[in-house]
Amino acid sequence: MKIFAGIDGGGTRTRVALAHKDGTVLGFAERGSCCFTDVGMDGARDELARLWKSAWSSAHKEPREVDGLFMGMGSVLSEAEARMNCDMAAELGFAERAAVFADNDAWNAHAGGLNGRPGILLIAGTGSACLGRNANGETWRAGGWGYMLKDCGSAHALGMGAMIAATRDTDGRGRKTRLTDVVREALALGDMKEIFRKVHHEGVSRAQVASLAREVVAAAEGGDLVACQLVQENVTGLVEMVTTVAQRLRLTEPELALTGGLISNADSFRREFLEQLTAKLPKVTLARDGLAPVFGAVLLAFQRACNTAPSAEFLDKLRRSAATFSRAE
Repeated sequence: MKIFAGIDGGGTRTRVALAHKDGTVLGFAERGSCCFTDVGMDGARDELARLWKSAWSSAHKEPREVDGLFMGMGSVLSEAEARMNCDMAAELGFAERAAVFADNDAWNAHAGGLNGRPGILLIAGTGSACLGRNANGETWRAGGWGYMLKDCGSAHALGMGAMIAATRDTDGRGRKTRLTDVVREALALGDMKEIFRKVHHEGVSRAQVASLAREVVAAAEGGDLVACQLVQENVTGLVEMVTTVAQRLRLTEPELALTGGLISNADSFRREFLEQLTAKLPKVTLARDGLAPVFGAVLLAFQRACNTAPSAEFLDKLRRSAATFSRAE
């Protein structure tokens, strides 16, 4: 029985899905980040091995090599990084090296969100990125350069903005804001001056910073002017990415898929983004029938291993069986 697998590795969590050659999902598992930039190569290897075993356990089968594997990893931006992940997966026994494919997680999110159709995919979760493909197969990417280079419109960017705003409030350079108390509580600071030690010596993880985003959105909803400005700046950054990709690919009426915890779960943030976007790109339409990125990775595993586009039957079975895995929604 041929089995295809997809791995979706973002900044906060990693998911694996296993599917039969007809598109029926057999197994699913979720754990924390497997990006080597976060946990190191040894940490990524160990976490992936545990995740792989869990996925097969959920399928009630012993782990074995699959016939095709696509790894969509947020830490992959270059061919060298893609090869590194492919080599690691082959060494772990996930699949033969020739059957392993890796790229940035934007690609499997695009494939899933648009079911393989041309259009634009916007990711706004822990990180942010925008990827588009037109009917001629041309692609363009904007953003996604990582949190050190300002992932505008991401949960991390909002969280970092909250911490900066709190320091400005504390020393009188900036406006008073609720975010100061939010940061103190989230980082367990007795005094704001402790943030220097916390950030520069003890370390604050990407996930911790990103977790502040929901408080920024809540503060903006409550009328906090500093939080409102942060939301506006980051929404504008997302709109800029989408319009840039649309212009580059000559997509005047693009279909847009949205994914990522921030854009999916923060309703007011999403509404503000859509209002700004439609003012700039009035003929944009939202994709409504998309698959979660991990199932987009399964789709790409099938497509690349078989060198053919999946059938409508495959997509239908993948969509219907994926819906039974509530954790992947």
